[in-house]
Amino acid sequence: MNIKTPITALLLCALLSACSTASHSDRSLCIKEAEVTELNGSQTSSEVYNECISAQLKKDAKEETFFDEVGVFFIDLLVLIAD
Repeated sequence: MNIKTPITALLLCALLSACSTASHSDRSLCIKEAEVTELNGSQTSSEVYNECISAQLKKDAKEETFFDEVGVFFIDLLVLIAD
């Protein structure tokens, strides 16, 4: 039995899992946060909504970068094992 075949299959599964799409912004969460803040009166709802969306977009970008790096690692490892 060739040991490379099961390892390659396992690495491919890990690669597909790591490269799956990261969760993206939840706009309904920002809308709820804006509504609560508007009732409080400290900021306008549009200011809170814009800040919330901006923070979520930055978080999503960081998560996508991480998943990209994990994917590259597994591809490199797969190439090393295949050789």
